[in-house]
Amino acid sequence: MMVTAEERKDAIDRFVESAVEQFPTIDPEVEAAVDRMHKITKYLERSTERTVKVLGLNSGEFKVLLKLREAPEKTMTAGAIADRLDLSSSAMTNRLDRLEADGHVVRERDTEDRRSVLVRITQRGEDILGQAVEQQGKKESSLLSILSEDEQRQLNGLLRAMVLEIEDRGELDWFHQPEPAQIEA
Repeated sequence: MMVTAEERKDAIDRFVESAVEQFPTIDPEVEAAVDRMHKITKYLERSTERTVKVLGLNSGEFKVLLKLREAPEKTMTAGAIADRLDLSSSAMTNRLDRLEADGHVVRERDTEDRRSVLVRITQRGEDILGQAVEQQGKKESSLLSILSEDEQRQLNGLLRAMVLEIEDRGELDWFHQPEPAQIEA
């Protein structure tokens, strides 16, 4: 007898069955959904780490390049990048040192505020970032190919509803803070 994907039990099902026995007040559907989101997130983080490692980066450096690529004029202060990535200034300095040594970014003093250091992605940095995004995108498309296009749209709609609820609570404000120059403009 053939077992369908819906009938198969994954590690989360087995964990939740045990958890409900120990904590009968938890909602098994909520627990399973949250645990699956964690597992998928961990998988994607590890997949990204493997992708960027082949290109000579680590995931932290990759995230710095992504932040710079989306910034106005592809430039941000070191402090703003650290804030966006929730890093200490020493951790940010370490990432920037390596990225600069590899020619992916340049650091310059801000001509308007000599106390600030501006970080700009270089063409080499953009090229390596483009390769990483393309390669990781293929892996992510492969993962989601298990779902039909309609199922992917449905999943996106459900996840969007959850993110909107979190955003409406103001709990992701730190994640999408604009640059000070963007606020003034």
